[in-house]
Amino acid sequence: MQQTPTRGHRQLRKGRYSIPGTYYYLTLTTLNKKPLLATSKTADIIFQSFDWLETNDRLRWFCICVMPDHIHIVIQLGSKQTLSRLIQSFKSHTAKQINACLGRSGSIWQPAYHDHGIRRDESLNAIIEYCYHNPVRAGLVKAARDYPFWRCKFEME
Repeated sequence: MQQTPTRGHRQLRKGRYSIPGTYYYLTLTTLNKKPLLATSKTADIIFQSFDWLETNDRLRWFCICVMPDHIHIVIQLGSKQTLSRLIQSFKSHTAKQINACLGRSGSIWQPAYHDHGIRRDESLNAIIEYCYHNPVRAGLVKAARDYPFWRCKFEME
């Protein structure tokens, strides 16, 4: 008899490996999918945090899409890093900054996150394209180029 996979954080961590230099596609979601990231100020906190992580050789980011209740990121993991340590640091820092910005307290992020190791260049391009068009699929804009909370190191379209 085949057992149904369990849901939750443990299942997300199953098979997770942190390999420095590997490309990863990450999705981080706000707690209870609250739209806490829907302002330019909160989006800037996200962008500045990834810039700081890159400046400190913890990662190299390629694209960041800040949606109202989640973010999509394509990164290359820095040397001497693990995904869990990197994400914990990012979530802790941004939660404090976002709470201060919004004049609130409490958790910002879901405890877990989704990660996918990218294995081929063509997959990297497809995932970046997917992130780029996410605001259109969500009905936030008619054209991806019109979405203000998107950063990419490559020219799109």
